[in-house]
Amino acid sequence: MEPTISIPKGWQYPRFTFGQRTERGQIIGLKYYAEDTYLADEYGAGWRYILLPDKNREDEEHRIEGELELLTPQELRTQIQAEIDSYSRLLELLKSELKAIPITVATTKSTAENETPSEKQQQFSISEPNLHSLIDAAQFILKEIAKHPDFLTLEYQPDLTVGDAQTALDYLQSGLEDIQKFDITSNIFP
Repeated sequence: MEPTISIPKGWQYPRFTFGQRTERGQIIGLKYYAEDTYLADEYGAGWRYILLPDKNREDEEHRIEGELELLTPQELRTQIQAEIDSYSRLLELLKSELKAIPITVATTKSTAENETPSEKQQQFSISEPNLHSLIDAAQFILKEIAKHPDFLTLEYQPDLTVGDAQTALDYLQSGLEDIQKFDITSNIFP
């Protein structure tokens, strides 16, 4: 439901409204300089629009109606689709992070014979992930980064590459497995 704007008598109706996307940014506010006022004498009567050129920054712009044009339907579709794609990538990354978190559920059953099932106590605890799980999650994220289309189009050439990071994780995992084998062997042959 769009907000209703009540326009005082003698004022022109605004050409644009809140939330519309223009070539200069999204409209986040409106103000009117009425005839026979200081501001109208100084800057001209009519509507002024407050725009947010970049939603990730605080900077705003003030423009008059004549300086604004709405996006074409195709430009609007392209801009909205880009936002959807961005949020979809973020959502997929969050889902992969969520899958990488190990969850331990411990259930404590009642020993009293006369308790009803609703009186049984259950305890749920989330344990800190072990290092192997964290390494697996990091390897998964590195693989996703390496094959991501945005990453592939970058001409990104750091001293250490994604492959170097994957190799470092492989060495770390091998080191952990060696330590575990040593612990098991020392317990068998004291």
